[in-house]
Amino acid sequence: MFRVGDVRSSGVVVTYLIGVDALAPLVALHSTCRVGNCWAELSLSQVTELIEHLRGLVEQASGDRGASDE
Repeated sequence: MFRVGDVRSSGVVVTYLIGVDALAPLVALHSTCRVGNCWAELSLSQVTELIEHLRGLVEQASGDRGASDE
């Protein structure tokens, strides 16, 4: 198991890479904040999809929408 996470005053986001020889690897995502907790176990294909969605959100938030929006 490999753990990566950031602790902040408003909450924490932690990810774990779980691998077992007999099973497909999973990524577990655990998030806590002032309003509650969330937990998900994702396959690698689901993680890839999540990363693409997050990348798009970061691009929108940074104002980098590309030449097609001009």
